[in-house]
Amino acid sequence: MALASATILVSNAQAQGDAYSVQRRAQASASGATRIRVENGSGHLVINGKQGASAVSATAVVRGSSQRAVDAVKLITERDGDEIVVRTDRPDNQWFRGDNVSVELTVEVPSTVQLDVNDGSGGAQIDNVGPITVNVGSGGVRISNVNGAAEIKSGSGGAGLRDVHGDVTVSTGSGGITISGVTGSVDVRSAGSGGIKVSKVTGSLHLGSIGSGSLDADNIGGDLTVDSKGSGSVSYTNVKGHVSVPRRGRDW
Repeated sequence: MALASATILVSNAQAQGDAYSVQRRAQASASGATRIRVENGSGHLVINGKQGASAVSATAVVRGSSQRAVDAVKLITERDGDEIVVRTDRPDNQWFRGDNVSVELTVEVPSTVQLDVNDGSGGAQIDNVGPITVNVGSGGVRISNVNGAAEIKSGSGGAGLRDVHGDVTVSTGSGGITISGVTGSVDVRSAGSGGIKVSKVTGSLHLGSIGSGSLDADNIGGDLTVDSKGSGSVSYTNVKGHVSVPRRGRDW
């Protein structure tokens, strides 16, 4: 595995409140790449696709309560065959001994390459990318303008998807789900709590299970199917196909 160079472009600096920060940048050629994997343990993540981009570029802003803390966090790009990996590397929490550290990671990628994202906590915002899979431990994820299928798994925190040119698959433990503008079908495999709003889908909408949250569906080009539901309500308008929703007593 070849390791691309990472360059610190902004020097370590002490700011007010005894906060320290550093900016790091790294880049890898995207020539021949068929997959990009982004891994961020904690902190806000932003990924933007750029049409015709020839490289994967990453910028990390690391903030911490000590010089030692910010110096311990590295930004790495790696090339392994046809895959590019962008990740932040840091010791485990025990090493910091009470020091606080956070990372804001921004990545620019070619807009057509398969993208796999693993984000521990802090939330993610992703725009103008190719087919994508996202795993988020906690924190909301917002994705827009996807040229391909999108698969989202979130432990907690909301999920929002807009303008996806492919099928959508979503699973969440808690937090609301909003999906709009899908050229394909939508499969919400599980949703523990939080409302679900789905609109402007050319294909079918399937929900595996709904807990205490509600479903509001509008403008569905195919079928609407709900396998099981808890205490939440289901409402729908403009569904062109067959509707199958289990009853809870006399209520939908």
